[in-house]
Amino acid sequence: MAGAFDEWAAARTPSLLRFAHALTEDGPAAEAATQKALEGTRKAWADVQRGDDPDLLARRFLVDASGSRRRAAVVMRVLEDRSDAEIAEVLGTSHAFARAQVQRGLATLQGDLPAGGDVSVGDLLDARATAAPTHLARPLATTDEPPRRRHRRAVWVSVVAVLALVVTVALVSRVTRTPPGVITYPSVHAPADWRYESYDGVQVQVPATWGFGGAPLHADFFHGRLAACGANQAEVLSSADPATYVTSATPFVGRPSKMTDACVPWGSDGAMPSGTAVWFDSPLAVGVKDIGSVLAETRSVGGQHVTVFAGESSLRRQILGTAEVVDVDGNGCPTHPVQVPTSGPASLTPTSLSVCVYSQDTGTTTLMWSGRVEARSARSYAEAVQRAGHGGPACASVPTGRWVALGLHGDGGTRWDVVDLRCGAVERPGGTLSLTPATVHDWARDGVTAYAAASTGVPRSVASYFHTGVG
Repeated sequence: MAGAFDEWAAARTPSLLRFAHALTEDGPAAEAATQKALEGTRKAWADVQRGDDPDLLARRFLVDASGSRRRAAVVMRVLEDRSDAEIAEVLGTSHAFARAQVQRGLATLQGDLPAGGDVSVGDLLDARATAAPTHLARPLATTDEPPRRRHRRAVWVSVVAVLALVVTVALVSRVTRTPPGVITYPSVHAPADWRYESYDGVQVQVPATWGFGGAPLHADFFHGRLAACGANQAEVLSSADPATYVTSATPFVGRPSKMTDACVPWGSDGAMPSGTAVWFDSPLAVGVKDIGSVLAETRSVGGQHVTVFAGESSLRRQILGTAEVVDVDGNGCPTHPVQVPTSGPASLTPTSLSVCVYSQDTGTTTLMWSGRVEARSARSYAEAVQRAGHGGPACASVPTGRWVALGLHGDGGTRWDVVDLRCGAVERPGGTLSLTPATVHDWARDGVTAYAAASTGVPRSVASYFHTGVG
């Protein structure tokens, strides 16, 4: 727990000091309030691990210490561009009350401005915030007095712990490479029924009922600029979703992928999801953006921006708290592409099957989507390819474009088969076999039907298992 708090505090102390200096007109008071907010956040770190936003929690402590809710509302809106929902969470009020505090606070500060109109409220607050130091200059003082002699040792240990905390934050703030404006998130545990979703080495967890769709992508037909080809709505339902058809309210995970032929330059009306969603490799900047129906919260993970669209802050934090960089994701799919089939143990009894969709759409090979099939379906697939034998179409040495790697896992190891969608064949270590319903239906579901595109080489009998763009 201490390590996660230290990481957050090191990255966020500069912005907390900036907030505190804009909130007050007293430098020493701002620093003291920041120190108390850090200590309060450390004590409440268990709430952060359950989903609370540490940035908002620390600001709540700062506002409580200053007693200036109205000014705090203005600072959060003008300097930090925070939404009504976030301001309300810090103030502990309704959205309407938070909005009213912003309006009244702006009116009050307007009256404090010099005549002539050359200085705005933003200029005034920014000047105070800019004067803030980037680290804590002095340790947190303590006024604890032990009532009895036998308590002195415990109090001394407590004082040392507080001093160590503040000194650590000050020192790490000086050397950290994390920019002051970047929001860090503590790692959290997702509910047991959530599934793994990854793209290009970055993984999150989401509810199993979420569907699959697109996100804005760099498109040749827009001269390399971003295009939205179905980025604002799910394309395919999850097999765990009891619904019978996709609607604009279907939550989904989107990846840079052409989901439809009806593409428009990204940024046009309707390109943003109106409901709950995740975008991998998102074009949105790090931070929180109010897009009307929901808030879009973006985090940088391994150099990739991941955006969660949701009205509930707890859901955004829960998903972003699971984000991590992986070499092999939670479904058993390697980020490094599997292009060649490999033999497993001679007597492999499958316990699961990894389904990995790789893509070269961006010019480099990317793990586009992954899933995992349970033991029963894994055994059914293994038996189907065993019965089919060999004698399928001849394919190129390695697949290109988009293909699927199938990892049969058992106690003794893993066997990899490669599905080449250009020639419609399953490549095994001993030869190839044609795609048939029997060799496809056990694994071609969920994200496969969204991202593994059928080509002219895929037999008609199995074409419906794969994605086809429709205008």
